[in-house]
Amino acid sequence: MLNDLLALMADGRFHSGERLGSQLGVSRAAIWKIISRLEKQGFPIQRVRGKGYRIPPNAVLLDLDRIQAALPDSMASDWGWHLAQQVDSTNAEAQRRLQLDGAKRIICLSEQQLAGRGRRGRVWASPFGQNIYISVAEPFEGGAQSLEGLSLVVGLALVESLESLGYRGCKLKWPNDVLLDGKKLAGILIELSGDLTSECLVVIGVGVNVLMRTSEIDQPWTSLLMSGQKKELDRNRLIAEFLSRLASALKLFKQNGFEPFMEPWEQRDAWRNQAVRVIAGNLVQEGISRGVTARGALRLVSTQGEAHINGGEVSLRLNNAT
Repeated sequence: MLNDLLALMADGRFHSGERLGSQLGVSRAAIWKIISRLEKQGFPIQRVRGKGYRIPPNAVLLDLDRIQAALPDSMASDWGWHLAQQVDSTNAEAQRRLQLDGAKRIICLSEQQLAGRGRRGRVWASPFGQNIYISVAEPFEGGAQSLEGLSLVVGLALVESLESLGYRGCKLKWPNDVLLDGKKLAGILIELSGDLTSECLVVIGVGVNVLMRTSEIDQPWTSLLMSGQKKELDRNRLIAEFLSRLASALKLFKQNGFEPFMEPWEQRDAWRNQAVRVIAGNLVQEGISRGVTARGALRLVSTQGEAHINGGEVSLRLNNAT
């Protein structure tokens, strides 16, 4: 019933509980209970006495049929698809599916994560039905060395997807964040399995804040809804656009590495030519960020010269930030 309810409200207009109940063949009290549960989970619902309830336009649940229908047939059939209402994390689910199914190319989606993870062990806020939580498993030849710059390529594909749907001002923060209005909008977590010297399997996890309005996150953050740009909020369409661009990007990346993506990535580099700190454990390096190399490493220029910082368990911060 939840899918049907949100579909009725997807026009972004006010709907009375009585009329919604009549359309779905249930009581107004039943509608109230569903709405209240969604509100408790943080879903963006507006109540106005005498008018009823309203949600943002196209704030519907995930639908694999709609996502696949927006992709070329050959692309949709290339992956094994899995959609859950709730998982610990989509990356963990993808790892389990790889072992259970024996497939090498899969997509895992979920409406909610109970133990969503970011880089460096951070918790990723994952409320029900509000954001995008997706993991893509992809085989790579050449081992870990062939993956240099991969997180940057994924971030670029995501930003280009958002741009194509009308969102402006999205920037990339090396090595794995997407910013909007200077705040974190999305993050990427890449995990490897298999033989790291030859063929390996890569699980690409992506989280995008779409409808979220409140959360206890320990850094400045935003969502597409909070940006106020009033563009596409249908997560199905956002996912389809991203997967289409990601598939093309991965094909090119496997053939040519990061170099073809270097220029467009630097055009969207949020912190280029700014004073930054690179933190790796107890090691802190300060300097000016001068973009990235053809292999995706950060170019850090200091009084000691230019250093190239590779990805991994490192943190990049503006030098005036705590």
